[in-house]
Amino acid sequence: MADILATVLSKLGGRLQAAGQRRALSSFPGTIRVADCLVTDLKPLGGYHQPGVTKAGRLSFAGMCQGRKVKIYSAFSKAQIDLRLAVQGHPFAGCEFAPVITADEHLVVEAWVEGAPVAALPHAQQLEASEAVSSFIIGNQHEPSLLALASQYAGAFCYLNDYLLARLGVWRHWGDVGAFVEQWQIEYQALLSAGAVPQFLSHPDLSAANLIREHATGHWLIIDNELLGVGAGWILDARNSLLKRDLPSSSTALDVPMSFVEKTWRLRQLGSALDANDFKLAASLCRLH
Repeated sequence: MADILATVLSKLGGRLQAAGQRRALSSFPGTIRVADCLVTDLKPLGGYHQPGVTKAGRLSFAGMCQGRKVKIYSAFSKAQIDLRLAVQGHPFAGCEFAPVITADEHLVVEAWVEGAPVAALPHAQQLEASEAVSSFIIGNQHEPSLLALASQYAGAFCYLNDYLLARLGVWRHWGDVGAFVEQWQIEYQALLSAGAVPQFLSHPDLSAANLIREHATGHWLIIDNELLGVGAGWILDARNSLLKRDLPSSSTALDVPMSFVEKTWRLRQLGSALDANDFKLAASLCRLH
C-alpha cells in the first residue's frame, strides 16, 4: 500500500511541477519564424520535463500568427511534415485535422481550434466522439486512398521505433529493460518478415483532451498531431485513444497475435514507468510473461 501511495504521489508531484512551470512561463520571450510567418505571443504547451517540450521531445507552443491564435510544434522529420500536409483536407471518416497555416522543414503551425474537448461534453456527445474515433481508425486500415497514402509516406514516423523504443534511451542498458526489448524486437522482426503487421496510417494520440468539437461546425477536430505517422503503431491506436480498448478483431481481419499486442502495450507502459522514475514497476513490466 505504501509503495502504491508513493508512486501516485510521485506522478502527481511531477504533473504539479510541470503545471507550475507552465504557469510561471505563461508568456514566453521572443518569437518563432516558420516559413514566411512570424509566431508571436508565445505560450508553452507540453511541459512534461520542461515548458514547451513534450514527452516526445517536440517543441510545442501556442501563439499568434497572421492575426489568429495558433499552435506551433516541431516534427520528427521533413517526411512527417509532408505526411501532415498530405492528410490535410482528406475526407477521413469521423474526424478531421486542425487546419495547417504554414510549415517548413522542421515546424508546423496549425490553427487553434475553438471548441470543447470531449472530456467536457455530455455523455451522449462523448459516445458520438467514440464512434468518430472508431470510424477514423478503421478507415485508416481499409480506405484505399489511405492505404496508398501510408505506402507513399512509409518511414515518415513510426510510433513503435521512433517513439516507444527511442524514449527508453539509456535505460536499454539496464539488464531487465535490455532483455525485454531484445525479445520484443525478435518477435517484431519475425512478424514483419512474415508480412503479418501491415503498415497503416497511425495516430496514437486520439485522447479525450485531443479531440475537440468545433463550435463553428460541430465537427470533431484532432488538435495534437506530433505523433501522426505510418507503421505498426496502429495496433495500439485504439488503446491509446479515448476508447481505451482494442477495436473488435473483425474490424481489421488481420492476423497480429494478441500476445504481441500485449507485449507492445507493455513496451508503452515501460516507457511511462521510466518517465515517472517508477523503477519497481518498470522491472515488473519487463518480467511479466
